[in-house]
Amino acid sequence: MMEKFSLEKGLRLMQLADSSFPSGGFTQSFGLETIIQRGDINSKEELNRFMQTFLYYTWRPTDLLAVKLAWDAARQSDGQRLALLDRRLNALKLPSESRAGSHKMGKRLRQLLMEIDADYTVDVSFPFGHHAIILGHYGASAKIELPLLLAAFAHMSTASLIANGVRAVPLGQTSGQQVLAQLQPLLNTCIQWAVAATEKDWGGSAPAFDWAAMAHEQLYSRIFMS
Repeated sequence: MMEKFSLEKGLRLMQLADSSFPSGGFTQSFGLETIIQRGDINSKEELNRFMQTFLYYTWRPTDLLAVKLAWDAARQSDGQRLALLDRRLNALKLPSESRAGSHKMGKRLRQLLMEIDADYTVDVSFPFGHHAIILGHYGASAKIELPLLLAAFAHMSTASLIANGVRAVPLGQTSGQQVLAQLQPLLNTCIQWAVAATEKDWGGSAPAFDWAAMAHEQLYSRIFMS
């Protein structure tokens, strides 16, 4: 059984979810920059609509569920399964920049976790080390309850992408915070779904987002790496 919630673990999750935590999310837009340059996002309302669709149809059935599946595998000390999950998540990310961005963020997260948590050791040979897989592995190793881990991941993923959208449109910081607050009920729905979901539910994408992510490398000028 998992340990009861502790203030120390809560503070660690807040640290990981904080926008200043340097795991590399501020360098990635996962296709959002393409859509902004195309002129489809010019207001907080349009950013909100993009985020709703992206979170529900792309992020929820891929990265969010990957955290839960990796957490499950790590609780069972199943290194072979963790490696398989890492390979499958890599295959689910069709745009090359999205794959590379997730890999870079995972590598950085793993390095930071080993530096700030003396009890965390990586005893698994990850083929790629995607961000969601590393976080799930860490959450189980640190005995963090799954809903809290998913909530931290939801906040860090959403806040980071909104912040990048605010920079690229551009919009005011207040608008970004309003969008984040408006998305919280949807994030709760996504988290509740992931807690109950199984590997059979894993996988999904919105073709327009994949296209935007693939087209990103051809943009004339770019702020972000993906």
